[in-house]
Amino acid sequence: MRITVRYKFVTGISALQKSLLNMGFKKLTRITTFCFLVLICVLSFHRHAQAFEVSQLNELVNRVDNELPMPIGEAIESMEEWLSEQSIDTDTKRLIASYYVQYLLKLHQSPNDSIFAILQTLENDSQQGLTVSTGIARIYGLNADYQQSYSYFDKVISHPAASANVKAYAIAYLILTYSEGQVFAPNAKLISELNLLLTENDLQQLRPLYDTIVADYYQSISAFDIALDYYQKSLNGAEKSQQWVLMSDSLYAIGILYRNIGQYEKALEYFNYAITHDVKIDIQYSEYLATYGMATTYFRAQRLDEALTLSEEILAHPLTSSFYDSEIYRLKAEAHLSRGELEKAETALNMARDLYDNSRPGESTTWRAQLEQTASQITAARGDYQLAFSQYEKFHQEYIKAKKYEDLELIESANLVQQIEQEKQKALQLEKENEAFNELFKAQNAAQKSQSLYSKLLVLLVLLTLSTIVIILLLLRKSHKTNKLYLDAKEKAELHSRLKTEFISNISHEIRTPLNAIIGFGQVLIDKMQDRENKKLTRRIVSSSQMLLQLINDLLDFAKIEAGKFELELESHNLKKSVSNLADIFYEQASLKGLSLRFNIDKTLPKYLVFDELRLKQVLANLISNAIKFSDAGNIEIGIGVEHIEGNTCTLKVWVKDEGIGLSQSQQDHLFSPFTQAESSTARKYGGTGLGLNISNNLLALMNSSLNVESEKGSGATFSFTLSLAVGDEKEEKRSPSSASAPAHIQFKKCRILLAEDNEINVEVIRSLLSNTNAVIDRVENGIQALEALSDASYDLILMDIQMPQMDGYEASRIIRKKRNIKTPIIALTANAMQHDIEESKKAGMNAHISKPIERVKLIEVLSSYLG
Repeated sequence: MRITVRYKFVTGISALQKSLLNMGFKKLTRITTFCFLVLICVLSFHRHAQAFEVSQLNELVNRVDNELPMPIGEAIESMEEWLSEQSIDTDTKRLIASYYVQYLLKLHQSPNDSIFAILQTLENDSQQGLTVSTGIARIYGLNADYQQSYSYFDKVISHPAASANVKAYAIAYLILTYSEGQVFAPNAKLISELNLLLTENDLQQLRPLYDTIVADYYQSISAFDIALDYYQKSLNGAEKSQQWVLMSDSLYAIGILYRNIGQYEKALEYFNYAITHDVKIDIQYSEYLATYGMATTYFRAQRLDEALTLSEEILAHPLTSSFYDSEIYRLKAEAHLSRGELEKAETALNMARDLYDNSRPGESTTWRAQLEQTASQITAARGDYQLAFSQYEKFHQEYIKAKKYEDLELIESANLVQQIEQEKQKALQLEKENEAFNELFKAQNAAQKSQSLYSKLLVLLVLLTLSTIVIILLLLRKSHKTNKLYLDAKEKAELHSRLKTEFISNISHEIRTPLNAIIGFGQVLIDKMQDRENKKLTRRIVSSSQMLLQLINDLLDFAKIEAGKFELELESHNLKKSVSNLADIFYEQASLKGLSLRFNIDKTLPKYLVFDELRLKQVLANLISNAIKFSDAGNIEIGIGVEHIEGNTCTLKVWVKDEGIGLSQSQQDHLFSPFTQAESSTARKYGGTGLGLNISNNLLALMNSSLNVESEKGSGATFSFTLSLAVGDEKEEKRSPSSASAPAHIQFKKCRILLAEDNEINVEVIRSLLSNTNAVIDRVENGIQALEALSDASYDLILMDIQMPQMDGYEASRIIRKKRNIKTPIIALTANAMQHDIEESKKAGMNAHISKPIERVKLIEVLSSYLG
């Protein structure tokens, strides 16, 4: 609009001048008045057209963020016009400048001097002002005024009012500036600070820029694999967040990396990606970077015709800079030198020197040093070896001063000295012997200096190696101490576990002893009582005691599993029959609550499978018991489905489904934790310890399975698990003693039983349980008395308590078996029900194990197997 108005205004003035020439002076006054009015109108319209509103800036920023192609070039031009406009107030200009410097730095460009002066007037302690300061710091770096740049960056980063976003931008561009200034030492620490800042403040929009900076750092230390990973992360992040300029930078950087490691075709492939990407930006940013990268790649690949052609395009490009032009001219000089075109080589070299020195006065870098190296090579090619050697010494000094890659470059330096010396000797054969000697002496001195410096570096390398070895030895020593602490902690943990197991075992023993009396006498009373009401009450006493016994058994199972001492007994069993037996156990309990048990067993289920029948029934019993406990109506389904059979392995899915109170998601999250129920009100209403599901899940873990639950509050629950079992054989089926229960009332043939038991109550319980069996019982109080009794008489069976005074049951059994060689069956009677107690009794020579409290049916059953 402004350009249009100005054009119309100038055209109007020209027409007015022509009219004045053709008209008489008489009408001058009227015409002058008319023109004055027209001028006022035009100026008024011009002023109105130039009025700036923040909405224009917001609209432009929105277009840069969302429009394709990204109008960043247009935005920079518009913002430069606004910054130059005197009618816009300072605060608004500062807001414009905060966006302007961000866009400008994305393109790694510097403004002209007038715009830079305006930016310096807009600094203050606000976030926009500090953003402008960050831009000024970076501009100083781009113009190689590094000390001024570092000072500005430090001021922004340490400013107490700077936001996390501003600090992050400042640190990021400071790292880039350090790298350009060949200062790498602080970058590792700054990268760590930047990562922490981005993470703590969730600055995800800066993460792709961070990845690029990290990649640049790793490429500078030749860790190319890591650098490539970070460049790829930056590329993906920039594309996802539509940061098109940064995406161009990443494509270019990946191409440069491949160029540096000699994969030239791969490098050219990525440069072509960058050119294709150029359509997403309204200026030829990607195209310029990619063309520069392709040209340098062609130079390295010795494709000189293509390289020289592209060089001309780069030097004529509107986005080019003196730094890049200097490098292109240097490469051109080397290319012309390789072709023997010495005049062209020298012209290109002089252009490279002028451009570099004018744009970066006083800067000492390896790039600048390489210009002198190229100069020495051109001079040597002309045959002036004395001057060439002098130029090479200058290169050598400048290169060492730059302090970059000294070790590798010094080796290359020594090789080049030797090459120059060889060429010089060939030429000096035609010269006087004295001159040849002098030149050779100079060359030898230079080589000796280089060799001396190389030797020093070698000594430094040896010292660093020795230091590394010392550090490794210290770390090994520390590791040894750490391992010792770990072993001590492990021993303490194992001791804690063992003490806990022994404590539970002892508590179990002490509780089982009185329970033995309660359950045993209760069973005898039930058989003898005639009064129905008293018999009912006695059954409740026995039932409550058995519930307490089940709690003890759960605690023992929990302790055994936690201690890792639980082992499965795998035998061939009829799974359908095993599951059906559970119906007899839970039928009455379900009927009392009006529930119906339904079994859904797959007809293709193999008859015999190999599994631990007791523990699988324990898992199912727990699930069925919970289903009954938490249901007031409906059906309970127990199902077994065959998923597939492969070879000798059958995979099953087993489930128990109820229509009870169900579980919420939060209750399911901690359902399998020990001593945990859905909530405290559940424990108060329904009872239980919260161990059942934990034990069941641990038992299934031993079977390579686990419990799954599907439930909603108020809609019932389905507990399921999957098992892979080997197909068994009827011949292998193990008949457990409980599979064919002995009758509750039995008369043995007249037999004599030795009972070794120190507790009077337990003795009375056993006599009562066997009172109607026609068995004669002789009682002794310890192992010594048992041995004496066996010396005086013979017995058909021995009931042996484990814990007795003077001599326990283990010792007495070992003497009976090993020293007396007596074959009489020995049945262990003990309140110790842990697995290791059962195993210990077998090792001592006992035939069977009955845990207290003693059930009459179990006792009769075991005795029947030995007394007939």
